[in-house]
Amino acid sequence: MDALRRVAVIIGYEWRRALAKKKILALLILAIAFQTLIMIGFSQLVGTIFLTNEIKPFMWIYGVLQGQGLFVQLIAIIVAGSSMAEEYEHGTADILLSKPITRVEYISGKFLGGFSLLAMVEALTTFVGVVLSLWFFGAQSGLQFAPLMFLAIAYSSLIFFCLSFMCSEIFRGSTLAMLLAFGIFIASTVIGAILVSLSSLSGQHLYLYLSECIPTWAATSFPSFLMSELITAPSTALPVADPETLYLATTIIAVYTIIFLLIAAYRLLKTDVTKKTA
Repeated sequence: MDALRRVAVIIGYEWRRALAKKKILALLILAIAFQTLIMIGFSQLVGTIFLTNEIKPFMWIYGVLQGQGLFVQLIAIIVAGSSMAEEYEHGTADILLSKPITRVEYISGKFLGGFSLLAMVEALTTFVGVVLSLWFFGAQSGLQFAPLMFLAIAYSSLIFFCLSFMCSEIFRGSTLAMLLAFGIFIASTVIGAILVSLSSLSGQHLYLYLSECIPTWAATSFPSFLMSELITAPSTALPVADPETLYLATTIIAVYTIIFLLIAAYRLLKTDVTKKTA
């Protein structure tokens, strides 16, 4: 129980530290504004070939997913990228670890604190997406799956959260960690699109398989894949996915998450805690 209490203290500390950052609040406001503008735009297309009455009852899915591919990942990178690194930059890591707390408890509290904050942000954007869809498009179908959609989004965000968390501990510089994680996010997005295009042009499935191994594929596609298995919706509302594809995306997220966390934990447990960096 003492260990759990110490982890809980670190979680609370991580929330206070992260919420003090105005850029996280700014990104959250931008994400909600983006959701709102997208839904307003969609509302002007009702009755056209782009948004038929058949799709209207499923617009909550679009509302919830808007911003998940960019803004949520950005918030994940910022929260995790500064989590470990700022303690070294400010010289507080050695102070915190001089307290009666183990390094396992420390890294567990930092990870759980940052990820629970990210989950709170994702819960808010999910709620806003549902409210906007009801406001602009009326009664919606399948809303009982909204909590599962939130859990799917939270799970899919683990990849880049853990990547940034790992970079934060390895390089012990918040700016470098965030830039590297964001650079990998952009690069994998571009490379994935190129591989899919090559697969379509050449007919070679190898390119498609390679694109599915890139982090952004599972991170951005998993929620919609899950919904396609749960909801009977028009083919234009959700991408076509089968159980094998869903299982593959689930596995890829788990593998990347475990690898990144193990590397971060090894770095903390096997190296000295440095003093304040320049």
